[in-house]
Amino acid sequence: MNFSLYIHIPFCVSKCLYCDFYSVPKNKILDSYVDSVITELSFRLNEYKIDGVINKLQSVYIGGGTPSLLSFFQINKLNDFFLSNNVFTDDFEFTIEVNPDDVSESFIESLNQTLINRISCGLQSMNNDVLQFVKRRGSVFDNSRALDLLKSQWKKNFSVDLICGLPGESEESFFSGLNSILKYEPNHISMYSLTIEDSTPLGKMFNSGKIEYDFDFADYLWLKAKDFLEENGYDQYEVSNFSKKGFESKHNLSYWNHQSYLGVGSGATGTVYNDDGSGIRWTNTQNIESYINFWQEKSNSFNIEKNDDIQELEQIDVETSKIEFFLMGLRKLSGITTKEFENIFHKPIDDKIIKVFKKWEQKNLCKIQNEHNDSVRYSLGKNGILFLNAFLEEIV
Repeated sequence: MNFSLYIHIPFCVSKCLYCDFYSVPKNKILDSYVDSVITELSFRLNEYKIDGVINKLQSVYIGGGTPSLLSFFQINKLNDFFLSNNVFTDDFEFTIEVNPDDVSESFIESLNQTLINRISCGLQSMNNDVLQFVKRRGSVFDNSRALDLLKSQWKKNFSVDLICGLPGESEESFFSGLNSILKYEPNHISMYSLTIEDSTPLGKMFNSGKIEYDFDFADYLWLKAKDFLEENGYDQYEVSNFSKKGFESKHNLSYWNHQSYLGVGSGATGTVYNDDGSGIRWTNTQNIESYINFWQEKSNSFNIEKNDDIQELEQIDVETSKIEFFLMGLRKLSGITTKEFENIFHKPIDDKIIKVFKKWEQKNLCKIQNEHNDSVRYSLGKNGILFLNAFLEEIV
């Protein structure tokens, strides 16, 4: 059985106005934090018998926060752990997120010496006014310099992140930036629509009337950019993700394919599924000091399930798991198959859900294809996927 692993590095120099992810200011406890992450890693791998023989890791994703704030010494500690625990599949993917203004020649040179084989660079915009308004660290100069180094010095795979429709972004400035990015030929592009969360500074500005935001324009811009990326050789394989052929994110696909994944680090979530499709999900505490103190004492791991202060546990019943199967699987342009469902839940898809698929097929919002192995593939396609939430409401 193959697992994926997410490692959360919650530290940031500053927080962007739109960001709703868990993060804290960078401080002096990074060394202790990395040591605690390694201790938890060792525990999780042992708990789920990930030994590199029967159970293996197919992907690792170091996200944040800002993982590129880690020193090479700290990154190397993590790398040494994986070198001494040979638990990977032959074609594993190992990603680290980076902020553009952390990218330097020495940083790239250091990463080239590790097991990391994929960099995800958070550009978000190529417009200085936009970056400054949302308090994004760095500038267009930093973005361009990072792209140049990734193109010329990085020997492996790289992806970039963009947010479509940030406040102050015009159609002209967005496509000018997108054109400049494509000159560096990233293998993968994640292009997200802006979500304005009430709890963020941007959400509070919007709700108080301090800023206006045109959601229709943002949707128009995203749809036009989607077509532009496809015209330039990037296939949309999931709602917000585009790649050159063969460079789809293995880690993200593990979520969308309803596969087990481990979550390590303060605030991280992990989910492991049972043979009947049910599962257990844990979410680690967001109190970093409590997290570090707990894992610094290795013997504490034996009491982790009894310690509600360190992790929240959730039992996922089969019916909830089925909903998540459709919720995540139908985000993919390839959709889901009856064979995949039956392999997980050991029973066919409910007739009620099949009827909804057929109803949507009549609206040209769903594709139904018979496959050679007595399986049927259901996908919403490029039009239907825009109405994913409405579809899910019908099947729940």
